[in-house]
Amino acid sequence: MLLPEHSLAWEHRTVAGAGGVPLNVVTAGDPASPPILLIHGFGQSHYSFVHQLNSDLSEDYFLVTFDLRGHGASGKPWAAEDYSEHTVWAEDVSAVITATGIERPVVVAWSYGTMIAMDYVREHGVAGIAGIIFTGGQGGLKPLRMPGTDDPDMAELGEIRELQQSPDLADNIRAGERVIDLLTASPLPERERELFRSLGLMVPAYVRRAMVHRTLDNQDLVGRLSLPVLFALGAEDNPFQLEDAAELAASRDNVNLTVYEGAGHSVFLEQPQRFNAELRRFAERVGSSASRE
Repeated sequence: MLLPEHSLAWEHRTVAGAGGVPLNVVTAGDPASPPILLIHGFGQSHYSFVHQLNSDLSEDYFLVTFDLRGHGASGKPWAAEDYSEHTVWAEDVSAVITATGIERPVVVAWSYGTMIAMDYVREHGVAGIAGIIFTGGQGGLKPLRMPGTDDPDMAELGEIRELQQSPDLADNIRAGERVIDLLTASPLPERERELFRSLGLMVPAYVRRAMVHRTLDNQDLVGRLSLPVLFALGAEDNPFQLEDAAELAASRDNVNLTVYEGAGHSVFLEQPQRFNAELRRFAERVGSSASRE
């Protein structure tokens, strides 16, 4: 299998997260540059951001990402409470921020990662963050709405979720074959498909069960999001998510929405050049705002 190209300039380290769980942390760029923290989604890893880590963003920014607990090369504790409590996710993020020495990063959070970003906000507030980009999710800031089971993708997702949580590895493998097509609006290149299938199998079924059944409601935190927020969403993703983001953007001066036509759940992967350019502009804007304060 040919893996997507990675860079020898990436640096790897292990950081102790909540409860001492080892977290695989990957960085690119100069630690003295303004920081960007990237938080991946359910069943994936730091490799989700290969097109950001390997871009010219690393020439001007210090990019920091990590494998969530239960994912990739990070530790995979057994107990359900090691995944079901929001505090462990908040402390994992805090541990990565502290260990890498980054101050007031721009946070890019994808899908389930948007929930983890809000776990951090719930515990630590927004003073330590310059701004947040939510992509592929809305962080539980609105009640989660999904198309009905009469929608083919939703019916497919329901079946996949059952297979992913099965104790039978054969079921997990079948789920991995099917879930890839739900990540993007157009099929991924085969080498990336194979990589993401493999990454999905690195997440045990017991981890998935605990993560799926945790509380994902952060509506009470909307008022605390006083920092710049950008929703970067695919036009082919969950339509209710787009509606919710548009409503938040219309009602709050610090919230904006950008929509990627022809993209689905993973706009940073599907349209990396546009996403990286918008991430750069966002980081420049929040950095300029911070310098004037």
